[in-house]
Amino acid sequence: MKFNEFREPFYIVWNLISICMLLFLVVLFVLDSSLLLVAAPICPSKLKGTECMLCGMTRAFLKIKEGDFSLAHQFNRGSIILFSLIVVNSIIFISEKIINHKKL
Repeated sequence: MKFNEFREPFYIVWNLISICMLLFLVVLFVLDSSLLLVAAPICPSKLKGTECMLCGMTRAFLKIKEGDFSLAHQFNRGSIILFSLIVVNSIIFISEKIINHKKL
């Protein structure tokens, strides 16, 4: 199979994931931090006494929102990188939609 056969399905999946990331950012910045912390479920790994690679990510993202990057890094070492990737992807997605005037 050629790359061009996968181009359109890849583009559709990227659009869907990008929309979810944008909604995530909107929710993060619109809703109150305490409401998000109450709504966040307890990680099943925590219940077992272990940690997964996403443990602490909710608190870390809330600290990034507040501008406290050192505490965010303490909550989860990968949070700043993941948050940055989400923001960069969202900027590219919005830019691509504006420049190419493509429908979602």
